[in-house]
Amino acid sequence: MSEIRSKNYTLRGDNGEWLGQIVLTSDGLFASVTDYGNLSYAWRSHGKDFREFICSLNTQYFGSKLYTGMAYILYGKKCEKACERFAEQILPPLQKMLREEIERGEAF
Repeated sequence: MSEIRSKNYTLRGDNGEWLGQIVLTSDGLFASVTDYGNLSYAWRSHGKDFREFICSLNTQYFGSKLYTGMAYILYGKKCEKACERFAEQILPPLQKMLREEIERGEAF
């Protein structure tokens, strides 16, 4: 197996407010500490570049995976809605940051 690399991202809203800290690993781990919750999930079959995989997701799928990860210990509509809100607030700015990084040709 090749070396696992990680990258740290600080997300900010349109007005510069702190949204959260995201850590991605090259083997498919998403981990976060944010104003909308601290959630994580691992996709082990994601293709060559995990950043590109994250950029391809929609908020419904992303939120449902985060909820699935939490459902092992906590379940219910309130938790599910919190994961959906997290996905709506965190995924789009993360995707923007990742796309810009990929376009600049930065390595994972």
